[in-house]
Amino acid sequence: MKYSDSTSGLDTPKNILKVNHAGEFGAVNIYKSQLFVARLFLKDMVPQIEEFLSDEKRHLDIFWKEIQRRNGIKCKSYWLCGLGGYVMGFISALLGRRGIMACTWAVESVVVNHLDNQIAYLSQKQDKEALETVEAILEDEKNHRDVGFEEGGASNVLYFPVRFAISTFTEGVIRFGMR
Repeated sequence: MKYSDSTSGLDTPKNILKVNHAGEFGAVNIYKSQLFVARLFLKDMVPQIEEFLSDEKRHLDIFWKEIQRRNGIKCKSYWLCGLGGYVMGFISALLGRRGIMACTWAVESVVVNHLDNQIAYLSQKQDKEALETVEAILEDEKNHRDVGFEEGGASNVLYFPVRFAISTFTEGVIRFGMR
């Protein structure tokens, strides 16, 4: 998705921050539900999921602080991201280790693509704070994506439907939020 100035009078950088905040809420819920299942069935994955969850909680806080500084409100897709994230995380965790990694890879691949496009857009704007806020999370999201790939989340053909569904939902929610 290419980002551009809104024709409806909405402040695009502010909207980017709100959508990213909602996405981080979704990610927090993905990892919370995966952690719930992992504690029961995949105990060796608990430390990795806890680390990802910690990163996403920090990202959620980073965006919320910048939104509040701008006297903003939560995105219209905030609760949809949370509910969708919990369901995606739970179902992917029930599919086991590769299901968790397929979910991680699918979500983070979409997110990294959007963050790169947001950075390109915000670099041309006079909104240093928005740019720095988006840049603050990029490396963590790339790391999550790369771990998902390395752990087999992107390559197993049996998980293609899971990756496709998760990628499509993630992309759709981002586009909905940016409207």
